[in-house]
Amino acid sequence: MNFFIAVIGGFLGVLLAIILFVAVIYFRLSASAGPGQMKELRNAFTHAKEIARDEYTRKKSVAGLTSLLEPRILKDFPEFNRDLLFSINEKNIRKILNCIEAKDISQIDNDSELVYVEPQIRAKIEDMKSNQINEKFDNIEFNRSAISSYTKDNGKATIRVSTSLGYYYNSNRKDKKSYSDIKKETRYTTEFVYVYDESKIKEKQLTISIHCKNCGAPINNLGNSYCEYCMAPVERINLKAWKMSSFKEDYNN
Repeated sequence: MNFFIAVIGGFLGVLLAIILFVAVIYFRLSASAGPGQMKELRNAFTHAKEIARDEYTRKKSVAGLTSLLEPRILKDFPEFNRDLLFSINEKNIRKILNCIEAKDISQIDNDSELVYVEPQIRAKIEDMKSNQINEKFDNIEFNRSAISSYTKDNGKATIRVSTSLGYYYNSNRKDKKSYSDIKKETRYTTEFVYVYDESKIKEKQLTISIHCKNCGAPINNLGNSYCEYCMAPVERINLKAWKMSSFKEDYNN
């Protein structure tokens, strides 16, 4: 009993010391700055918080070069459909965020649209589980998408898409702000690839990857129908199609 009282007494002593320290600092600032300047400091602090909240809810711009890049893409791929790509992009982002919120990779495990990005999502979910991180994305709404870049070389074409969207975000992450009462507006950058010459991909370092569902080994040949390590059957990928290969939230607030 005496030990318990001593612990409580020690805790109260430390708490009192902290309160006294803060009070001394405050009164010293008041004495040196004066009431008027202290009021200005308080107002500046309140104003900074309001600015942070306003920025949090401001719809983010997207770097759009769609009108310049789309003719080049159509010249190389006459069947390309911009609106369809944007629709698939939004659907994929929604599925990824739902998957991250649930911390359940099985939701996209056999999704052919996300076969390239699945390892990235799996790694993120494993990191969240090991660090006991939770994230929630409610009422997801998309504002605008635009093509921001297009490249074509080494047997692979890549389209980068910039997407503005908003959602109510809650998380216990220390490196991200979250307000439960207001909607977060942010931006994501995604990439889509189209393998038009697999032979050239084999000669270069593979920048897109998938893994065997059975043993987890990387599938180095995108056209393989089996895993070279455990010989388990692997569903062949339709290389002649645009597939999301990466995604990233690129607006930190």
